[in-house]
Amino acid sequence: MKKALRIVVTVILIILLIGGLFYKIFWNAQVDFVVNETTFPLSTEQKLEDFKYLFRTLEQNFPYFEVKKRQHGMDWLAREEEFASMIAGTSSDAEFYEALERILILLQNGHTNIIEPGVVYEDYARIYSGSTPWSQIYNDNRVRGAYDYWDTVIAKSDTLCLPVSFKYIEGEYYAWRNPVEPEGSPEDFGIPSGSRLCDVGSISVDDYVENLVYSRFLRYDRLRGKAKVNTLIIYSDSPVQLGLETPTGDRVDVVVEPGILSNTRSVGTGLPEHLFSTFKNEEDGIAYLKLPSFSTFYVDKDAPGIRTFLEEIKDYKSLIIDIRGNGGGSTQYWERNIVAPLTDKELTAKCYVLFRDSSYLKPFLKHKMLYHYLKLKDLNSLSIGDYSPEYYFSDGRGRYKEIVYTVGPNNPVGFKGRIFLLVDDAVYSSSESFAMFAKTTGWATLVGTDTGGDGIGFDPIPLVLPNSGLIIRFPGEMGLNPDGAVNEEDRTKPDVYVEQTLEDFLLQIQKQDTGHDLASIMDYDTMLRKAFELAGASY
Repeated sequence: MKKALRIVVTVILIILLIGGLFYKIFWNAQVDFVVNETTFPLSTEQKLEDFKYLFRTLEQNFPYFEVKKRQHGMDWLAREEEFASMIAGTSSDAEFYEALERILILLQNGHTNIIEPGVVYEDYARIYSGSTPWSQIYNDNRVRGAYDYWDTVIAKSDTLCLPVSFKYIEGEYYAWRNPVEPEGSPEDFGIPSGSRLCDVGSISVDDYVENLVYSRFLRYDRLRGKAKVNTLIIYSDSPVQLGLETPTGDRVDVVVEPGILSNTRSVGTGLPEHLFSTFKNEEDGIAYLKLPSFSTFYVDKDAPGIRTFLEEIKDYKSLIIDIRGNGGGSTQYWERNIVAPLTDKELTAKCYVLFRDSSYLKPFLKHKMLYHYLKLKDLNSLSIGDYSPEYYFSDGRGRYKEIVYTVGPNNPVGFKGRIFLLVDDAVYSSSESFAMFAKTTGWATLVGTDTGGDGIGFDPIPLVLPNSGLIIRFPGEMGLNPDGAVNEEDRTKPDVYVEQTLEDFLLQIQKQDTGHDLASIMDYDTMLRKAFELAGASY
């Protein structure tokens, strides 16, 4: 008996040893990155070395070059010499940082950017703790030391802009608020609220917005076939002439002096108790749940409160979930806190993720996929929709994996009513995956406008520049919708399309509403009113 036991123990030890050796040799998810011992400020040679490292890495890994050519007509890779000249022409580290920002914004992807020094960097270091390839980078002592330096360099100067912003409504831009003095009004500068912006300086407003591709993340109006920004703030350090049409139809030209952009963010007030807000219309049996973020820090924090609310409204006939403006966070937020308690059956949405052939991605993919990494298939074997491999990657090379979002019931509250999901083009990343999941499975009826995209896949990949120590993140995969279209390009479309009307927008201006009372908001929020109408509201 003892001999048999010794044999069993020996066999187990051998298996563990072999398994450990296999993991160390074949599955050691360690990122190969370098942070040089740099004395700041950076030399021109060091800046150029960082840029070339960034450019080569994106060239080999960034998945959306073909998409961006189709969307914006821009060949980013063809502009290497231009970008290098920009970097070489910087005279300070602050200018170098700004040049990198301008170069990266041209990729027009919300997951591609510099990790900002200060609070943003510290948040990412907290999110990515533990033994992961992400943590290896974000929590590296050399990187942290570099960010201590960059925190003293960046964002110390004031941002200048015109004291009037314009809201995009039905394809046009209308005078809205004063971003310099929040208590003020465009009226203070001779611009009647609700005036339509015709031109900025000597160019049309649409051309002006198109040119913002060099400095702003643009969205796309599918119905009207043009780029847009939801709120147009005109940044300038000198006066700008604006051509406007007043609400009475008169043409006016106004020269507006810039001011310092107001920072309305609270400082030192701490984090809110929870992110969500709720409303109950007991008479009509309609409940409303607002989810402005899926922050990783609130997955567990918000869970009890949301659960209590769902139990309270389990017998209501309709639930409206509002994720407009939700830029994402963690998929666990909506999977665990929202869908799992509101379903009585397993729900599945099948999509795909594509990867460029690259050694840099390996440790990240291995960590996320484990043994599934070995099952990645050649892109040429992908057979969905009418798309060729070159539609995704110019060389037609890459690998892919089927990805399945599956959420089953977890202590369901017993809700049997209809669910409506309010969406807009600011729904991005993990909130985009929620919208895609809800529509694909039929779990909810989507109301609003097209979403923002890029919600299928994993966490963005971090890259450390060797001399500056700055972290650049970018998407490591291309997410495909169930029909094979690229999610970053072909965003989730609502079941019921509705956008803010000019009539309702002008009413909002007239009321000067603070936006805290839902019944009042309903008067001018076209999308919200439509959702309540579909839900069966009597008003």
